[in-house]
Order: sequence, then C-alpha cells, then structure tokens
Amino acid sequence: MSDHAPEPRERLLWPILIPVAVLVVIGAILFLFSRVLLRVTPTAATITALVVAASILAVASVVASRPQVTGASLLSMVGGVTGIAMLTGGLALLLGQPTQEAQPVIVALTAPKGAATNGFQTKSLSAPAAYPFTIAFTNDDTGVQHNVVVAAQKTADPTGAIAAGQPVLGVATVDVPVSPLTAGSYYFFCEFHPTTMFGTLTVAGPPPAPGAPAGPVITAQDQKFSPTTLDVASGQPTTITFDNEDPGVLHNIQFFSDKDYTTSIYKGPDVTGVASAQYQLPALGPGTYYFHCDYHPTTMQGTITVAKSGGGSSPSGASSASSSSPSG
Repeated sequence: MSDHAPEPRERLLWPILIPVAVLVVIGAILFLFSRVLLRVTPTAATITALVVAASILAVASVVASRPQVTGASLLSMVGGVTGIAMLTGGLALLLGQPTQEAQPVIVALTAPKGAATNGFQTKSLSAPAAYPFTIAFTNDDTGVQHNVVVAAQKTADPTGAIAAGQPVLGVATVDVPVSPLTAGSYYFFCEFHPTTMFGTLTVAGPPPAPGAPAGPVITAQDQKFSPTTLDVASGQPTTITFDNEDPGVLHNIQFFSDKDYTTSIYKGPDVTGVASAQYQLPALGPGTYYFHCDYHPTTMQGTITVAKSGGGSSPSGASSASSSSPSG
C-alpha cells in the first residue's frame, strides 16, 4: 500500500510541473535571445527574429499533429527551438555586428559680451583633418548680430567661403557644419565685425577612432563631474569627450585660466542628457586651469594640470595640449 500511495499526488503534480518547467526554460531562452538581438544591427535582428519565429511555429505544428502530446514531445520541442535559436543567434552575432562609427567632432566658439570690440573668446581653433566637424557657435553678446565664417585664407569677404554660419542675434546658438578639410591653417571671422573678430583654424591630426572617445572623458552624473581632475601634456590641442548621463538635464563645461572663473579660455556647447559631445580645448601652456558647468557651478567643477612636454606622464587616455600660459 505504501509503495503506491504517492501515485495520485505524482499524477497531480507532473501535469503542472512539466508545463511550468517548460515555460521557465522558454523564458530563459527568450531572455538570452533578446540580448543577442540587442547586440546586432536592426536588419540582422529582424531577420533572426523572423527565422526563429517561423521555426517555432513549424516545430509546434509538428508536435501538435501527434495523436498525444507527451512530456517528451514538449521537451523535444523546447530542445529544437533552443537549437534553432542558438544557431541563428550565433550567425547573427557573427555576421550582423554593427559597425562602430567615429565620434562626432564639435568645435565650440563663443562671441562674448563686447565681442564687436574685443573679438571672439579665442583666436585659435583646431579640428581633425579629412573629417567633418561642426562649429557650435554661441553668441552671448545680447542684442548684437554675429556669425562665423570659415575661409581658406585671411579675408573679410564671405563670398566663396568654405562654411558660413547664419547670423545670430544674441543670446543664441547655431551649429555650423564644416566639410572635411585637408591639413593646414584656415581663417575664421565674423562678417559683421571682420577687423576685430577673427582667428586661425588649425586642421591636423587623425579623426577620432571608431567606437573610442578621443582623449580624456568627463562624465556628468547626478549633477557632479567625474573625474574632477585631469592631467594633460603641453604640445597640441586636447579633445575632451563630454558625456552627460543626467536624463533631460542641461550641462556644459567652460574652462578658465583662473580659479575665480572670470577669464574664459573655452566654452563647450550645451548638452542635454543623455548625450555626449566632443570639445576641442585649445593649446595651453604649463600650469593649472579650472572648469565648471555654467548651470551648476557650485557642484560641478574641477581642475586641469598642464605639464611641460616630456616633463611628466599623463594618465591613460589623455591627449596633449600647449601654447598659451594661464593668466591666473
């Protein structure tokens, strides 16, 4: 009697346990399969999903056509679907990996208050050769019209310019796209105040590597910068990747030569999270520089130490910078 007592219970449990176990296994397979689809191109993901869906229907129809659907039949169906998912997922990972694109290059330029008399915030810009970039032009000169024009040589005439931004009545910002340029020196100016607002655009060096940030990375998260200190060597401009991880929050980075944050050397364009941009910090001389977010200056600030070329090691991933010395 005792040997046969558990049979009714087993008969009640197995019809429940088998489908539940099958559902758990299917759920795990679907989760892992979704991770594969997220790592491939949209086209490869669509094709892979359709192939697996068609295979599931085919296997299910074969199982359903049997006179009696047993636990073994269900297990064979799960095994077949798993094998098909693994095969198609593997092929998708092998053939459908998305190509990594190089980071966009954004060069910031600002017309501060009194720019018509004192000129742009900087007279020196830099950009990579043979690679498109964007000049993020900010006019902080309230009620005064400015723009930025890029030309092959020094001129006050925007006719035939390489790129010409639309006039901006301050305070406002506009993006000026520039097509790939060969290495060399170019000229930029404001067509409304060409005698006082001008500078040199140096085009040199390779574009940023696909999938990799060019130079140091500063991250904004929870209205704090990370890291708050950077070390770069003098010698050439520095490309800084600014990564704003605060969803829907506006941040930027402005760099100064003094700890009172009064003498600006570079103002990066605004970035609304989650997004990133590349800042082309001009060449700097040895010394300590300071940066903060214009919108959260008390909680988001840091320092940059510029060492002499060959006079010290810079951290992994840091680019170089040189030329003008800090005034503070």
